[in-house]
Amino acid sequence: MKRGLKLALIGLAAGGIVLQFFHPEKNSSPLDPEEDLLMVTSPPERIAELIKYSCYDCHSNQTTYPWYSKISPVSWYLQKHIKDGKEEMNASTYGSMVQTDRIKFLTDIYDMMDAGTMPLVSYTLIHRDARISQEDKEAILDWSEKEALKVMKE
Repeated sequence: MKRGLKLALIGLAAGGIVLQFFHPEKNSSPLDPEEDLLMVTSPPERIAELIKYSCYDCHSNQTTYPWYSKISPVSWYLQKHIKDGKEEMNASTYGSMVQTDRIKFLTDIYDMMDAGTMPLVSYTLIHRDARISQEDKEAILDWSEKEALKVMKE
């Protein structure tokens, strides 16, 4: 019995080591100023910082990877999370959206911030700079509402 357990542990360790040689593709494309939400809308600096630090890792093509993203299987988990986030909203494609999609994008920001569902608690536990105060939340709500109204008038 002890020998079987020992072999299983050695097998798991070897598998873990082999996994470290395989990583998913990184989510980092060049920034296109004609497409990027922050470049197209030019929000106030504080709003831009909040959106960048609280949203862009999962909802854009410009993910800033932490040190632990180099460890498998964490790297695969993060990549799936980023892929799912970009499928929902991708700030890097805002400029190519039609008017109705831009309005939906901005109202989704409003709705998620208002409901407190974004940024995810699991994300803010590790990324302290992504935490949003009540005052900052209200500023983002105000900005997204005004920006959506601006887009409606286009």
